[in-house]
Amino acid sequence: MTASNWNWLLTFVGTVASIVGIVFSWLAWIQATGAKKAAEEASKAVRTQETAYEFSKMATDAKSLLESVQTRQREKAVIAATDLAHALMIARDRRAHYLPVGFSSELCVDNLHRIGTLLATEGFPKIDSQMEKLLDRCHQIHGSLCGIAGVVDRTEEGSKQ
Repeated sequence: MTASNWNWLLTFVGTVASIVGIVFSWLAWIQATGAKKAAEEASKAVRTQETAYEFSKMATDAKSLLESVQTRQREKAVIAATDLAHALMIARDRRAHYLPVGFSSELCVDNLHRIGTLLATEGFPKIDSQMEKLLDRCHQIHGSLCGIAGVVDRTEEGSKQ
């Protein structure tokens, strides 16, 4: 083979290798785009599950608050109300993107502050109607947190299907 033929052959092989390299690069880019999308979806699913778990845990804490009020354990109820209000304020800001549209924790936080303040300053109400109102607030808080956990969990399950 002459030098001219070798040059032509090497140029042809180099061109083919460049085209193959471009094709493989393009295929890798497509794979990477799909992998990035899958990773983002997995991340969102995990955060949604964490949100549902966090609100389920707060619902359990609200149940403990309710039990403390029902059994008239003042100190335990004050601590539970304060801790739950704190946890809820943190969670609502950190998990806002994963909560249902229109969810407002203000009523729960306000009720928790009222419960904590009432019990810390005055103790348990002596009048039955006021005690019922206190228990109703505790039930509302528990129900709201259970509901939010359920809605977030259903939303996450719906996105899987």
